[in-house]
Amino acid sequence: MNPEPRPTLKGIAHQAGVSIATASRALADNPAVALATRTRIQALAADLGYRPNAQARALQSSRSNTIGIVVPSLINRYFAVMVTAIQDAASKAGLATIITNNNEDTATMAASLEFLTSHGVDGIICVPDEGCSEQLEQLHKQGTPLVLIDRELPGTAIPMVTSDPQPGIEAAVSLLVDHEALPIGYLSGPMATSTGRRRLEAFQRACVDAGLEEQLVFLGGYEQSKGFQGANTLMEQGAKTLFAGDTMMTIGVLEACHAAGLIIGEDINVVGFDRQPMFDLQPRPLTVIDQHVDTMAQQAFSMLNGLMAAEQPSQQHFLIPTTLIQRHSIKEKTSSHD
Repeated sequence: MNPEPRPTLKGIAHQAGVSIATASRALADNPAVALATRTRIQALAADLGYRPNAQARALQSSRSNTIGIVVPSLINRYFAVMVTAIQDAASKAGLATIITNNNEDTATMAASLEFLTSHGVDGIICVPDEGCSEQLEQLHKQGTPLVLIDRELPGTAIPMVTSDPQPGIEAAVSLLVDHEALPIGYLSGPMATSTGRRRLEAFQRACVDAGLEEQLVFLGGYEQSKGFQGANTLMEQGAKTLFAGDTMMTIGVLEACHAAGLIIGEDINVVGFDRQPMFDLQPRPLTVIDQHVDTMAQQAFSMLNGLMAAEQPSQQHFLIPTTLIQRHSIKEKTSSHD
């Protein structure tokens, strides 16, 4: 038996007794077509199993109705949450997404950007690698709608959305001073990233403002193994608090504490970065700095959507303040009695 022919827009229009143009506008829910007619044509199309040809629509509009997302990791839940939030916002706007993961590798990111542009995406949201700054600047100059998220490129005019680490880190250091959880050992991200540099600067500034002369710092990376290594190094140096500068290093800190048989919030104090279920499920849930990644993702998509409609953003750099979420991973200060 031959398969049933696929329903066409021409066939829908014929059965509905309207022009092809009217049928097309009705299926696009264009208010220029009367509501009753739109409803009737949409119901007829659904009954017949009609599906519009996405490629034909893209050719007609010179748009692919697809955006690209470039992130350095999907193992890191922070970036997975970011991608999901962007994807949800894009879906509500009728856009598909192509997600690429470059594993913190410059060459892989360069290839990802080339892939996305060669496949005609309408815009790109990118966690930038500074090694790709020239390529990103060139895309921007060529008019490709492009928004940077999470990390900055020094001196760029490309629109971006990042978090401001200062408020959350200042609140964390103040809390640790108040609880006498000193000295603090800070696990820093890599200096090759704006987030690594800015968070370390924010930590050092907060310590100076709090009058802390002793600062223990481990220059790590955005990997669990670096968190594990850094935690052990800082504890050997006498740190009473381990303060991790990102999600993956926070996981490494937990691994090191559990491997050493230490009770978090009693034997050692821990401050982490970002929210995730693993941190909530500890016997003593972790105090963390929240970057509000959902808000960042939604703002980045809003900016990109505007750029794709040839609208200029109200500001080039949206800075989302971080906040401290206090839980139970810092030992309560012992009360003194006369």
